[in-house]
Amino acid sequence: MPANEHVPRLVRPARRPIQTLVVRLGWATLIVLVAWGLLYFQRDGLLDNIDGVVNGLDVLYFTVVTVTTLGYGDIVPVTPEARALVAFGITPLRIIIWVLLLTTAYELVLRRSIEYIEMKRLHKYLNGHFVICGYGVKGHAAAVELIERGVKPEQILVIDQNESALEDASRLGLTGIRGDASSQRTLKDASIHTASQAIIVPHRDETCVLICLTIKDMAPDVNIIAAAREDENAKLIRSSGASVVITPAAGGGRLLAAASTSPFAASMMEEMYEHGRGADIFDYEVKEEDLGLFPSDVNSLQGQLVLAVQSGGRSIRHKEAAKHVLLRGDVIIVFSPAYLRS
Repeated sequence: MPANEHVPRLVRPARRPIQTLVVRLGWATLIVLVAWGLLYFQRDGLLDNIDGVVNGLDVLYFTVVTVTTLGYGDIVPVTPEARALVAFGITPLRIIIWVLLLTTAYELVLRRSIEYIEMKRLHKYLNGHFVICGYGVKGHAAAVELIERGVKPEQILVIDQNESALEDASRLGLTGIRGDASSQRTLKDASIHTASQAIIVPHRDETCVLICLTIKDMAPDVNIIAAAREDENAKLIRSSGASVVITPAAGGGRLLAAASTSPFAASMMEEMYEHGRGADIFDYEVKEEDLGLFPSDVNSLQGQLVLAVQSGGRSIRHKEAAKHVLLRGDVIIVFSPAYLRS
């Protein structure tokens, strides 16, 4: 799917149905009252074919049947002024009434039916997908990096309460749900129980904690990666269920400080933040043909620098990693001039 192609988004309505109905009913009432006021001042130009008398109640009746296009014909405009008012003043109001009616029917009935069908279809192919909770600067950057690393856009689902953020996500070909990511209903709509990864990047750390706790309660096997705004909150977020906690502000500050004392090392670290530009660190999952070998003997990693090996729940670092005999399920952390997909 082209990166600039829009895809349908599953958008939860901002108002409850009863609220939408009340607001639209209020607008319709206001329009009828405006039309009634205009026609009341031209009541002398109206003719009642029943008794010949047109009072305020008759004008209101004529207004309703005219605006709603019923037109029984018992009261009719007979003067040029009254006919001009109906033609050029009441007709635009009639169109507005019909637009309100059609949009209300669409929002309360048709759109909900379409979204229900789309949600059912979405749940059929969402499995092992990525859920990004929060689509600000960090959420957008995470989505772009996932796509650069080979994840298909249709396997990335965004949750955000901002309509413009979802519009931005749709430009990348992502599906979005407008809602609260800490809500069980929203996470259920996002098929969190079948997701493989959840990336949590809200604007507040307390919100991050709540989202992590909710996801961990609903889908304990989902791997959670979270961003902390404050370094001191990283431990709390990790204890709430996140397996990895990134502190962009603190990391950026350290990189700025490093650049002032070790500019060349900092330059290399900067390259690692930009996919495809230069050096990168990635995970290599040990394959069957690699079992029993040392990391340096793995054909796919010739010329690469092994930083560590994750084996049996423990991390083996540096020199010890080079002497480790690879086992099934091991993961090698590799430093490379270019990203390699295992």
